[in-house]
Amino acid sequence: MKKAFLKTFVALMALTTMTLVSCKDKPEEETNNNANGINFENPRYMAEDNGKLYVTSYFPLGVARFDIAQNQFTGFCKFGQFHPEGIAAVGGKLYIASSNISDENYNYSYDNKLYVVDIASFTLIDSITVGMNPQFVKKLDDNHIVFNTWGDYTTDFGGTYIMNITNKEIVDLGQALTKFDVYNGNIYGCATTYNPDYTTSTNFYKIDGNSHVISEILTDFSSADGIYGISVNQNNGDIVITTDGNYTTNGDCYVYSANGQQRLGATQVGINPSKAVATSGDNLLILNEGSWSKNNSGISRIDVSTASCTANFFADNNGRGLGDVAQDLIVVNGKAYATVTFSNSLEVMDAATGKSTRIATTK
Repeated sequence: MKKAFLKTFVALMALTTMTLVSCKDKPEEETNNNANGINFENPRYMAEDNGKLYVTSYFPLGVARFDIAQNQFTGFCKFGQFHPEGIAAVGGKLYIASSNISDENYNYSYDNKLYVVDIASFTLIDSITVGMNPQFVKKLDDNHIVFNTWGDYTTDFGGTYIMNITNKEIVDLGQALTKFDVYNGNIYGCATTYNPDYTTSTNFYKIDGNSHVISEILTDFSSADGIYGISVNQNNGDIVITTDGNYTTNGDCYVYSANGQQRLGATQVGINPSKAVATSGDNLLILNEGSWSKNNSGISRIDVSTASCTANFFADNNGRGLGDVAQDLIVVNGKAYATVTFSNSLEVMDAATGKSTRIATTK
């Protein structure tokens, strides 16, 4: 999302009318999600730990637990008035970024905390002061997390940090990354500059997680569109770049090897492709976020080795779209899980075939 859009999105969140998934579109395998009394709206980002998915939520503010084996939500940890964004599971705890905080009258201000949930008791146990407007959190190794902040977009333009989870020591890496991914102890990210003439420019970086040395990469990358996502294929270290299609047309996907050689040129996928996740080898699923309130989210599939793409992979295999604003995608044991924020759903599909096996509605 554009930064200006994000600010409007947060301010209007409490007034938004939610779009539910139509019952006729749901796969036959769906069961009653509310059997455990777990009801919430606006599922956002996910982390997996020991057979459970943890999903941040805006209404109520908190994090839900989804049991993969039971195929349903089994718990909810309710927060105060802070707004959870990215989440990572490390060392028996969940680390959750909070972009905004509000009072009981929904007066918003930027937050500056990472909040900590103990997984065993599923309770909020700590908060850690960081930079303004933290967004994404990822596991670097068993003792460190990486997170970024976006600042206030005017005087504070954010940063990227590594935190030791044992002593809470935080290292400023000296480079503000708009989005990033982690692979083999290294951080791969993009830094987007918003220019006064409303154009943008983006540079790509690799940061060594141990030495903190920063190297500029993909210096020959060129696209008329803005950068919308950067992901790393966890099978082979390939770097996947997705572009925004100027927010009106389908975006493109590019793939580079770890040493910067292009493996896949501009390949059209869907509207606002935000994340790539590897299923096996060179096979990627691309999460297409879609446009706000347009109900046009989707998932594409790319086989990099053959340069083949099924742009409407999910729709082709299910006869319907994914819903309204797909937020996150994760693959666990051959199943793909996608949060769809305004459709209030967690979509479960077979990662290889694209066939939906469950829509876990969250309200």
